[in-house]
Amino acid sequence: MTECGEITGYLKMGAGRVLRCSVVAAILCILTPAIVRAAGIETDTGLLSPPMIDNKAVNVKVGLFLTNLIDVDEVRELFQISGYLFMTWKDPRLAFSTAGAAAERSYNPDSIWIPRVLMINATTRREKITINIRGDPDGTIHYLEMFQAQLTTSLYLESFPFDTESLEVFVVPFLDERDTMMLEYDKQVAGVGSEPFVELAQWKILGLQGAAQHHAIGATGKETSEIEIDVVVQRRYAYYIWKVFLPLVAMVAIAYSAFWIKTSDYYTQISITLTAVLTEIAFLFAISSSLPKVPYLTFIDAFFLMSFGFSCACIVELVAVHQITERNQSDSAARVRVIARILYPVIYVAVLIVVALVFSTSAANHRP
Repeated sequence: MTECGEITGYLKMGAGRVLRCSVVAAILCILTPAIVRAAGIETDTGLLSPPMIDNKAVNVKVGLFLTNLIDVDEVRELFQISGYLFMTWKDPRLAFSTAGAAAERSYNPDSIWIPRVLMINATTRREKITINIRGDPDGTIHYLEMFQAQLTTSLYLESFPFDTESLEVFVVPFLDERDTMMLEYDKQVAGVGSEPFVELAQWKILGLQGAAQHHAIGATGKETSEIEIDVVVQRRYAYYIWKVFLPLVAMVAIAYSAFWIKTSDYYTQISITLTAVLTEIAFLFAISSSLPKVPYLTFIDAFFLMSFGFSCACIVELVAVHQITERNQSDSAARVRVIARILYPVIYVAVLIVVALVFSTSAANHRP
């Protein structure tokens, strides 16, 4: 009997605790919405569908503010950025009166409809660092997201290192929602930060450009709205002027100096020119890590090949003059040498100008 009494007591105590927990839970369910509303945070789960009126797509303004250009990988054609993503749209269901209430409301990302947009050329998932959502009394919603993303782009390096590139960011709706929204570029919020850390040492940011357009969805014949945002950057080329171009010109000048040695001293002439040629080859291997590895010819490649070719041409001239001298035609050898001294620098500069014009024209066709 004693054991039965203890068991009965425990059962009564358990039932009492369950009853108290149930009462507390019911009170919390009643009070939580009121507390949330008092805090100005909207949690109505019936607002998750797009606010389409008369089956018309919702106009969504999209803008991007760049806070940091983290990296540009020319070989893999990748770049990494961080910044703020702005989206603005109107949801009449969220309109409210300001009488006795705050001038704006905050919303939970899971409580209302938010346009699902993708950076379609991202190589990894966009990292959303923090999100803030505010609403105006007329139902206008302001979405602010701080993000970090790695994206792929097409680089046109023909005029390297004097190139200007466009780092492209393509913002599109999620495929299932392409008919529910129409994207529009918001120039008012777009821009680039002015802090020193925003730019890279090798790149100068010229500005931000954006435009709305339509993008075909494969071979389906359907289209979706799209925002193309271009981060226009220009390479800082001073490094290549001092470390590549001037040394190469100096090597060509060394090879050319052999023309000013008397024609009878063939050994000294050929030694100087061969030294310049071998130095240029070693120099190419030394700077190869600083050059983009692309399947086409860049301006710096053409400049090196041209300089190397002119240095080799010096050897041809030296051999020709030596052979003429060996045939006891010293006067003819002297005339050839005088002509070479004049024409060599003139032709070198002329060819350099032509090469520069060709590559600048090619770059202008791809310039953003």
